[in-house]
Formats: sequence, C-alpha cells, structure tokens
Amino acid sequence: MKFKYLAASPSGGLQQGEIEALSVQEVAEKLREKSLVPIEIKKARRSWFQFKWQRNRIDDLLLFTEQLYRLLKAGVPLDRALKILGKIFSSTGKEDLEQITNSIKQELEEGKRLSEALAGEELFPEFYVNLIRAGEASGALERVLQDLAQYLRDKQSFQQELLSALLYPSFLLVFGLLAVQTVLVYVLPRFSMIFEEMGVNPPAFTRFLIALGLFWRNWGWIFLIFFVLVFFYVRYVLLAPERRPQLEKRLLRLPFVGRMWLLAELARTFRALAVMLQGGVAIEQALKLSSSVPGLMVLRDFFAHTAEEIKQGRSMAQLLQDLPLRADFVLDLVAIGEETGELGASFGEIASLCEEEVRLGTKRFLTILEPATILFFGLLLGTIIISILVAIFDLRLS
Repeated sequence: MKFKYLAASPSGGLQQGEIEALSVQEVAEKLREKSLVPIEIKKARRSWFQFKWQRNRIDDLLLFTEQLYRLLKAGVPLDRALKILGKIFSSTGKEDLEQITNSIKQELEEGKRLSEALAGEELFPEFYVNLIRAGEASGALERVLQDLAQYLRDKQSFQQELLSALLYPSFLLVFGLLAVQTVLVYVLPRFSMIFEEMGVNPPAFTRFLIALGLFWRNWGWIFLIFFVLVFFYVRYVLLAPERRPQLEKRLLRLPFVGRMWLLAELARTFRALAVMLQGGVAIEQALKLSSSVPGLMVLRDFFAHTAEEIKQGRSMAQLLQDLPLRADFVLDLVAIGEETGELGASFGEIASLCEEEVRLGTKRFLTILEPATILFFGLLLGTIIISILVAIFDLRLS
C-alpha cells in the first residue's frame, strides 16, 4: 500500500512524497536508509484520478525502459541517451516523461548513479531501482533494461488480454439490464393505462410485472443510493487493512473465481521474481521486494514472511508448500530450479504456467457465460413480452 510522508533532510529542509510499503515501520526504515528523518507518515487515499494515473504509469514506464534500452544497445552513452530521450518525449508531447528524464540527467551530472536518480522519482518502483542497481554493479545494465522491458510488456499484455476477454460479457450484461429496465419502466406502465381504460383485469403475472415496473420507476433511486452506500461500506470498512486479509481468504475460497484471482496475482509476483533474480538481485532481497507486487494482502504477507525465513537457510521449495494455493507444478519447478541453480528461470516458467491457466480458465468460463447471459435475458424479456401478449389476447376475447 502507499503512504504519504513528510521528512527532514540532513541539510535541514523538508521533503514530502509517497512511498510503497507494508507498514508505517517499513516506511520509516526506508526513509532512514535515505538519510531522512520521518516527521509524519500516513496512508495515502486513492482517488478516481489515481487509477487513471496508475494505468498511464505502466505505459510511461514501459516506454522509458524500451527507449533507453534501444539507445544504450546502439552504443549511445547514458548521459547522451537521456538527453535524446528528453527531446523525443518533448516532441511527442510526453511532458511528464520529459520532466522526469531531464531530472534524472541533471542528477547524473551532479555525480549520482542512475539507480540513485531513479529512486527519487515516483514513476520507478523499488524493485525496478534495485534491478538497475544490480545491473550497474555487474556491468549488465543493457541486459537488465531488456529484461525489465520484457517484464513490463508481458505484464501489460496479460492485463489487456483479461480486460478484452471480459469486455463482451460486460456489454451483454449492461445492455441486457438496460433493455429489461426500459421494458419494465416505460413499456409496461403504458399497457397498464390501456388495460385500465378498457376495464380489463390482466393475468396475475402481468399485474405483478406492471407493479414491479411502477415500483422501480418511483423508488428505483433508493436502490441506487443503497448500492452507493454498499460500495463505500466495502471500500472503507471491509477493505480496511485490519479486515482485508480475512475478507480475501473468504473470497479466495469461491470456486473458480478464487483460484483464477490467486493465479493471476501469482503470475505477476513470480514474473517480477524471475526478472530480479536473473538481473542479479539476491533471493532474500528479491522476495522482500516482491511482497509489494501482488494486490492481495494474503500474498504480500506470505512473501514478506518467506523473505525472513529464507535467511535462516530454509529451502524455497519447503517454504512454498505453505502457499495459499495447491499447485504441484510450483513446487516441482522450484525444486528443479534449486537443484540446477536456475531458480530465476523456474520462476519465469511458473509465471508463464499461471498465466496460461488463467487464460484457459477465463476462456472456458466466458464460453459458458456469454450464451448463458444471452439466454437469461432472452428468456426474461420473452417472458415479459408473452405476459403482455396474453393480456392483449384476453382483451380481444372479452
């Protein structure tokens, strides 16, 4: 989660910003590592605009990483590469990236290393900065940038695939609900007036639907307010840090949905672990950094605990037996990776298998959901129409 902080620098000035961590204590430790004295630390609240920023942030991070890698691969020195990047972002209207790039270039000119300059920018997550630091130490900065670009590209592609798969069923659901509401609120009441003028008493089911339509037209706003209150109750009460782990455990017990959700989060986490290990980050540090990758608090706590346990000499395969998911391929691949010394490659395979299972599972689920949604709304609208036709038929007979 994100925390806002206000801290004092060694020169006596004040610095404020946001930082990702699991607790207030961890934020204080990170600030002290940067020679900052924490004054105030509080949780950062997300707004609707921040969700949009989060989505744009991944795109900007990928663009910066890919362009910097291509320039360094072409033999352009780092300082000149950043200067070229600043001009590219300026000409393409990427003002935020231009400002970030110029700021990094200026800090390099002041004698800082690239990883130190990146650490001061909110755009770059902590594991990204640590990978760059490992690349600088090993002299493999280009390789690290290439791995980071591939990781971000895979992450973005996976998310877009899931969103695209859910787009069509979402449209079916929304337009189906709108169609039913239109018939109930606008069509049925008109027939009710016709029946009253003709002095005809329609069948019981038709009367029920007419009453339901009138009720929804007159009092539907109460349900809207109710749903808004439920949303805020879930957002600020059930999803509070102290209650969220218990809620997540209950949701993860749901058939199919819980497993797919957990696999998607594990795919992100193991992909990040693979990139960090292949980039030269130590396993203990990689596990600690990976605890901030998943959105599930259950997984965050698990990987943070694993980072502490691995320092005591326990094997990764043993620790992953307590993973909140029964998946034999995870344990098998980790055991193979530890035996061969290719744990990073094993983590990458695990991420790929998790993503593949999520893709197949989502595809199968949607294969059933789409016709089921069409059939449900078709039967519902057909029932309403038949009830009207029956009433009209009775009217003609009378």
